[in-house]
Amino acid sequence: MSSYDPMHDCKLIGAVRAICGIRDSAVITHARPGCQSGAALMRALGSQQDDVKIICSGIKGKEMALGGDFRVSAAIRAVEEQLNPGLIAVLNCSAPSIMGDDVQGAANLVEDEIKARVMTLSTAGYEGADWMGYEEALAALVQFMVPCDRQDHTVNLLGFKDDAPRAMADLLEMTRMLNAHGIKVNTVLSACTFDDVRQAPKACLNVVLGGDGTLCADRMEALFGTPKVTVPYPFGLNNTLEFLETICSKLGKNLDTTFIRAEQEIIKKGIERVYFNLQGLCGLPVAVVGEAGRARDFAVFASDELGLDVKTLVISSANPLDWEAEKKQGRFAGDILVMPDKFEMDQTLTNRGVELIFGSTMERKLAHDLDAGLMRMSFPVLDMICVSNTPYVGFTGVLHLIETTVNTIISRYEKVEKKI
Repeated sequence: MSSYDPMHDCKLIGAVRAICGIRDSAVITHARPGCQSGAALMRALGSQQDDVKIICSGIKGKEMALGGDFRVSAAIRAVEEQLNPGLIAVLNCSAPSIMGDDVQGAANLVEDEIKARVMTLSTAGYEGADWMGYEEALAALVQFMVPCDRQDHTVNLLGFKDDAPRAMADLLEMTRMLNAHGIKVNTVLSACTFDDVRQAPKACLNVVLGGDGTLCADRMEALFGTPKVTVPYPFGLNNTLEFLETICSKLGKNLDTTFIRAEQEIIKKGIERVYFNLQGLCGLPVAVVGEAGRARDFAVFASDELGLDVKTLVISSANPLDWEAEKKQGRFAGDILVMPDKFEMDQTLTNRGVELIFGSTMERKLAHDLDAGLMRMSFPVLDMICVSNTPYVGFTGVLHLIETTVNTIISRYEKVEKKI
């Protein structure tokens, strides 16, 4: 039976994703154990098992009525002693938020006793969806940044999520392409250290990936004068070229055509080896399900470069971009669902007759029911590990995307109906 719940409806998960990418950070969830264990499990199963610093404050049942903010102070002391982090983020969850626990006051009580910097954030599930928690947490990091002398030809990458499938390989590819153009990556929010966060104003440009991290970029522009530019997530050749062209243009640099031609030649030779397979993709009805900062750009790649027929684009988690305008004016107008509940999405994809879903682990049952292939490219991916340097983005990622897409289709097990 399909669930009627929204797909990504908890601020806590988004805030955890923003903070946990800071390697010397620790998250304290002020909640009952279920909130902490769910967030920790999502990170661990998403191939981040060496970096799961998500701690529960240990609030007890009786404190749901009497208040448990004193446990926040105790948890901060314990985290400081055991983990020695640069940043401690205390995330206030639904139950204590309803009871009115003074989390900020509890943090203030121990602020002078510890070396780590402490931030608090309200992340009650009923307050909003995960993308709101992500945006607010990323923007809250600006309070720790310090004014710096800007370094020429340096950028920050905002909206990067280290728990997305192939994320770290993607980051290496983006860095490689920018370095080839004489551009240095200063800080990646979030895949960095806390000191990197503090030094973020060194960059002369904030690069916002697909619109994720816009609130943080706006706040940095207001406080430090750092300009921002929004670029597509570089899935495929065309998005990659736009990614590089936009950044280079803002920095007053020219594209390295020699580098690009060499990369294009590698892609061309790879495509020639599987030309007949790619012909079979043309017109295949597919759906793309994923977060706003990635899904639309992937759908453009699937449509324009693979020749797939994108029947439905499902934005499972939004961002500050105006998706209502995209519905009315964008190329997927009429075929886009923005944060639907699971039932609505399942019914739409069933009615559209899709044969391949680009999505997450959460679409596994639907793909089985539709006898469709499932290529995992969206958060969360809990039934596939990612440890090799095989990116999905950039020039190198083009062939990896093609390879994975074709293999997903030709290796699909088709159900056979039994005749009575």
